[in-house]
Amino acid sequence: MTRAARLPTGRQLVLTWSIPADYGGLTAALLQRSRLFDRRGGAAVDVLTCDDREDHARVAAELARRDALSERVRVVNLWDWLRTDTLRGRAVSPADGFAPLASGDEGVVEDRSGGHVVRRVRRDAAGAVQQIDHLRPDGSLAASDRRDVPRADGRVRRRVVTCDADGAPLAAFSGVRAVYTAWLDRVTGGEPSFLLVDSKTMARFAATYRRRHVVVLHIVHGSHLTDEGDAVRPSRAEVFGKLAAFDAVVFCTDRQAQDARRMAGRLPLLLTVPHPVRVREVDTTAPREGVAVVARLEPIKRVEDALAAVRRARTEEPGLTLDVYGDGPAGDTLRAIAGEDGGIRFHGFDPNAGEALRERSVLLLTSKSEAFSLVIAEAMAAGCLPIAYDVPYGPRELILDGRTGWLVPSGDVAALTDAVIRAGRLAPEETARMRRAAVERARLYDEDAVLARWAGALERASRRQRLRRQAWRVREILRRRLGVR
Repeated sequence: MTRAARLPTGRQLVLTWSIPADYGGLTAALLQRSRLFDRRGGAAVDVLTCDDREDHARVAAELARRDALSERVRVVNLWDWLRTDTLRGRAVSPADGFAPLASGDEGVVEDRSGGHVVRRVRRDAAGAVQQIDHLRPDGSLAASDRRDVPRADGRVRRRVVTCDADGAPLAAFSGVRAVYTAWLDRVTGGEPSFLLVDSKTMARFAATYRRRHVVVLHIVHGSHLTDEGDAVRPSRAEVFGKLAAFDAVVFCTDRQAQDARRMAGRLPLLLTVPHPVRVREVDTTAPREGVAVVARLEPIKRVEDALAAVRRARTEEPGLTLDVYGDGPAGDTLRAIAGEDGGIRFHGFDPNAGEALRERSVLLLTSKSEAFSLVIAEAMAAGCLPIAYDVPYGPRELILDGRTGWLVPSGDVAALTDAVIRAGRLAPEETARMRRAAVERARLYDEDAVLARWAGALERASRRQRLRRQAWRVREILRRRLGVR
């Protein structure tokens, strides 16, 4: 085994909004990178989440079990952390509207986990959350997050109050971003740290977080373009208007980084680091059957196109089967489309779906957009030939059309069907040749090669942060000498 690259000295922190129980590609890539930093880079990783649902402990325990996370890759949630620790903030005042919820109050719902109440939630008549109180196992109040504190002008504001061990108010924060800032300051403790921000939700906050000891990188996991490809997605517009605020922004493909460069100009440091892939020994000559889809079941993935293509292909290849791995909001609709068709099987979310790719002949990817498409790389590493819509970004960078898989025009179900039929009718020696080429192509994204890319990216981001600090210091000195405010 080759010697792995050395990561720059510093704590490794990941900031994301949540780790869903049935996570998709972003979380899979985040966990994969964290395991890589631990296993090959020798760095412990703390994955910091900020969502306020009630089952964090259960999800974290399940992740450790099924995803083989070591003790050096920890998932830590802000609100769970506040149940055992405290944050410094300003003194609590009457204007903060501290008014803890009580069991049995009208409109209050209690959430339980592990046999005790962990949250009390109050909503308005329309169902919007007005207040969440986070409780410790002993029933004392850990934090109260109130979102309807009245202002003098008639509007409302958000205030978070943290409490001592007895549930008495300890510190107040003017909005949840102030809590995020105080938490990161406590977690980093002034030590040199790298903060890798995977979630676009948390990137909005992270663009404003600047500390001398923290290098902040934003990792872009999805296409920043609308489906038409002529504008930035509204969900990404705020962050893409502030790319220069980060010490580096990391994309998965050169093409996306180049497109972002044309929009963002020269100032931001834009880098490319693909997702890592573990390539194991594969028997490329063994007979395989069937088509697989591995995707979160949501509209952007267009899994209905995969169903349609396989059903059409079965008119000529009756024995063809489709196995769908994943779950999501479109699951019921897709199952209804499949109906009683026994050749289409839904397996739900399965963190080990990658193992199924070692047994299937073809992978279908029908997304409207991607950033890298880790599942394509994993399929090629497993000797499973991908057929993908040619969308930005990822499929074209990964697949050599006709050599390691096939690209078809986006949304063209007829072309997708033809490709499925063509793949099934290849001569065994041609299939084996393409599988060997696919596995070799996947080796470009070998873990050690990607770790070396990450080491370089972190070093460049750190160097840029040092240079920017020097520039800020010079500007501050000049402002003071010139009396400029």
